Amino acid sequence: MALLIDRKGRITRVVVGDDHGIVIPNLGQHRVAEKRLAGVRCVHTHLKGEPLTRDDLNDLLLLRLDAMASAEVRPDGTAGKITLAYITAGAEDSHSLFGPAPLAQANEFFAGLVEGVEADLRRTVVSRKVKEGESALLIHVSNLPRRAAEYSLDELAALAGSAGIRAADRVIQRRGAPDPKYLMGRGKLQEFMIKALSLGVDLVIFDTELSPGQIKAISDFTDMDVLDRTQLIIGIFQKRATSRDGKVRVQLAQMKYLLPRLGAKESALSRIRGGIGLRGPGETAAEVQRRHLQARITAFERELKRLKERRAQKRKERTRSEVRSVSIVGYTNAGKSSLINRLTDSQLPVKNLLFSTLDPASRRLWLPNGRHAVISDTVGLIGNMPESLLGVFRATLEELAESHLLLHVTDASNPDFENHVRVGEKLLEDLGLGEIPRLNVFNKVELLEPDVAENLCRLNGAVGVSAATGWGIDNLLAAMTEKLFG
Repeated sequence: MALLIDRKGRITRVVVGDDHGIVIPNLGQHRVAEKRLAGVRCVHTHLKGEPLTRDDLNDLLLLRLDAMASAEVRPDGTAGKITLAYITAGAEDSHSLFGPAPLAQANEFFAGLVEGVEADLRRTVVSRKVKEGESALLIHVSNLPRRAAEYSLDELAALAGSAGIRAADRVIQRRGAPDPKYLMGRGKLQEFMIKALSLGVDLVIFDTELSPGQIKAISDFTDMDVLDRTQLIIGIFQKRATSRDGKVRVQLAQMKYLLPRLGAKESALSRIRGGIGLRGPGETAAEVQRRHLQARITAFERELKRLKERRAQKRKERTRSEVRSVSIVGYTNAGKSSLINRLTDSQLPVKNLLFSTLDPASRRLWLPNGRHAVISDTVGLIGNMPESLLGVFRATLEELAESHLLLHVTDASNPDFENHVRVGEKLLEDLGLGEIPRLNVFNKVELLEPDVAENLCRLNGAVGVSAATGWGIDNLLAAMTEKLFG
C-alpha cells in the first residue's frame, strides 16, 4: 500500500498493490523543471522489511519525487523503521539513502530535506549551463553491427553539434525489430532515462524517426525533452535556409512531419523542440488544427511549383546561351563550398558543420580552354535519411538533371568515405541521373599520406584535390574541361 503526500501533508493518492509491488499512476503534473522536484513524496509498505527496490529508486528518479520511503510493517500491524531515498544533485547514482531509522528520526531528517535538495539542484544546473550549454543523451536502437551503429551515432553527434547541442553520452540497444510502443523494451527505456537524469542532460535524441505512437508513449513515460533524428535535421535546415525557396521547403517538411502526429497529446508534441531556439511542433499543434495545417501544406506546395517554374525558365535561358553547367554533389561536410571558393575565387561561407549550406549557390567558372561554365553547389547528402525528408532532397536535387557534368565530391580523409560514396551514387541512380557525365573528386587529401591518397584516387577513379591548399586544382580543371568539351 502506498500514500502520495504533498508538501502540505495532504494525501493526494492512495495506491493498493499486491505482494510484488505497487504501480504509481500518472501524476498528471506538468513537466518538472530540472532544478525542482515534483512536490510529492511516496510512502509505502514493505511486508517483509526488505530494502527499497530498484523499481522504487527508478520511480524516485523518473518522477522526481521529493522522497521515496518504505515503512516496515510489524506483525501487530504497526509501523516499524523507515528507509528514505532522495535525489542527490551531481551524484553518480543520483540518489542517497537514509535509514532504516525510527519514524521520529525520519520525520526530523525529512523536515529540511526538500529545500536543501532543490538548492543543490539549482546550483548544479546553473553551473552546468555556464560550462557546457545544452546537452543531450544520444540513443540508437537497431540490429546493425556494432561498428555501423557507432558510426551512425557519430553522425548524429555531428548533427547535434551543428545544431549547437553537445552530446553528453551515447547508448546503443541492439534488437531484431523496434518495439512499436517504446522503440525499445520498457525496462531499457527506463534504464536510459535514468542515465539521462544522472547526466543532467537537457534532452534525449533518438537516432531514428519516431512514430506518432512512440512519441506519445515515450513522452508519457518521461518528463525529459524528446527529439528524433528527423526533427533535429529539420531544425538545422530552419537555421540554414536563407532563400525563399529553401524556407518554403523546410516549412513544408516540418508541416508534413507534424500532420500525422496531431493525434498525440499536446504535451507530448510540445517536448519535441530540439533546444535550438526554434518553434517546435508542439507550439504549432497548439494553434493549428488539422484542416488548417493541410490548407497551409497545399498553399506551400503551390508556391514551390511557382518557384520551380521560375527556375526552369532561367535554365532555359542558360541553355539558349550554350553555357555549360556543372553541379557539385556529395556527402555533407565533404568540402563542396570550399572547393567552389577555390575554383572560382569566391567567398561562400564555409563552416565545419553538417548542412552548413542548404541554399544552392552558383558561380561562373573559367576553364583552361578560355571558355566558362556555371558551377552550382547543392545541399549535402547524408545516410539514414528519414523518409519524410527525402522529398526535400529530391526536389532540390532534381535540378541536377539539367547539368552537363556532376562533380561527386568525397572527403577522402573520413574513415567511412566508402559509405559516403555509396550514399551519393545510390541517390543519383534513384533520381535517374546515372547517364549524366560524372567526375569523382576526393577532397582533403592533404590530411592523408601522399602514397595513401594516390592509391585511393587510383582505385576509385577519382581526381585528388585539396580545397584548403589548392593542391590538385589544375588537374581537376583539366579533367572538367575534357569532360565538358571533349
